[in-house]
Amino acid sequence: MLGSAIDVKINELTESNRQLKRKIFDLYTIFEISRNFNSVLNYQILVDSFLLTSLGQVGAASSALYLPHEKNDHEFKLAKSKGLLHNQVLEENLLLGDSLSEQLTHSAKPISILEFLGLLGDGKKFATLELFSKGLLFPLIIKSELKGLLIIGGKVTGDKFAPDDIEFLSILANQFVVALENARLYESEKNALEELRLTQRQLVVTERQAAIGELSAKIAHEVNNPLSIISNYLRLTSRSINDTDKALEHLDVVGQEFKRITRIVRQLLDFHRPQVMEKSKILIDQVIDDILGLIEWQLNENHITIVKDIAADLPFIQGASEQLKQVFLNLVINAKDFMVGGGTLTIRAYQRKNDIVIIFSDTGSGIPKENLSRIFEPFFTTKEAGKGTGLGLSVCFGIIKEHNGRISAVNNSAGGAAFEIILPVYIADIK
Repeated sequence: MLGSAIDVKINELTESNRQLKRKIFDLYTIFEISRNFNSVLNYQILVDSFLLTSLGQVGAASSALYLPHEKNDHEFKLAKSKGLLHNQVLEENLLLGDSLSEQLTHSAKPISILEFLGLLGDGKKFATLELFSKGLLFPLIIKSELKGLLIIGGKVTGDKFAPDDIEFLSILANQFVVALENARLYESEKNALEELRLTQRQLVVTERQAAIGELSAKIAHEVNNPLSIISNYLRLTSRSINDTDKALEHLDVVGQEFKRITRIVRQLLDFHRPQVMEKSKILIDQVIDDILGLIEWQLNENHITIVKDIAADLPFIQGASEQLKQVFLNLVINAKDFMVGGGTLTIRAYQRKNDIVIIFSDTGSGIPKENLSRIFEPFFTTKEAGKGTGLGLSVCFGIIKEHNGRISAVNNSAGGAAFEIILPVYIADIK
């Protein structure tokens, strides 16, 4: 009897030791799997890894994962299945209803498929779940919300699931649903960022088109002036046909006016040319000169004096020339609009350590203090209705940020406003 009792005790200890080793192995496996789950942010890879791990660890024959439908909290859509035969087709959607969803959420425990089918109300059937009749259903819960259903088919061996199997899958399911939520949040943030970038690009295009429209209308007026001069001098030339010197003098004026039209049209076409997103080495003083050449006639017409204080031998920056032209043109036009009756626009540019600083300072009415913190917001404008979209400075802010720079605005102590732009020097020019 003593020997028999010892044998029984040895067997108990052996079984206890086996179970303990199994638990240690399961915990280690879950730790490794959880670490892998947390490092995966791709939705499809995460789902595939989860289902394959679930099948492999407990020796199940098949599995399926249902996740919430976008439009109905109590409807679950088939996300992925594993181990089913070709002729075995699952329902695409499972509509649980309020009562069943609440029951699964409240219990937060795995149940057998047979028990789950028994919970269904009269007339409601999930026929395809009979494919998992020997399996289990695990509700995926996070923050007291039902975030999915994991369905595990019976074991390949035909054995029943051991408590260790159920405990392992429960812990694994909890780890998966957390990782899945992180992946969803990451995907949502990525999509939101992409939408923001798309919106910013659309804002740039919109503001550019608005600027081009305004320029086109005013340039049409500007081109009309030399055309009138050409018409008059051609008429004078025809009258001076017998006076060669006089006729040549008139034709010289006509040629100059043609060149003037050509220059204006070329500048407009340069500005209208589709933006080249690739950045290259450019000189800030050249970009400033191009813009001033484009808008010089408008400034003269509005009695705006330009004072340039550009440091000699400024190093290159790396940027998109046409985008920076849009920024500078917008700042010059804004300064003009706020210097009613005329004024002075001072443009400074100098190097400060590894940056180039560009300042546009005007003698206009300045920016109200309460608006200084909002002027770079989209659609915020202090101009009269119909005279501003409120996109210009927001677009400028985005362009400068894309160039790894900064833009800010202050009021001058003597009146007017100043916009400061800081752009990094081209890396090869940093000494």
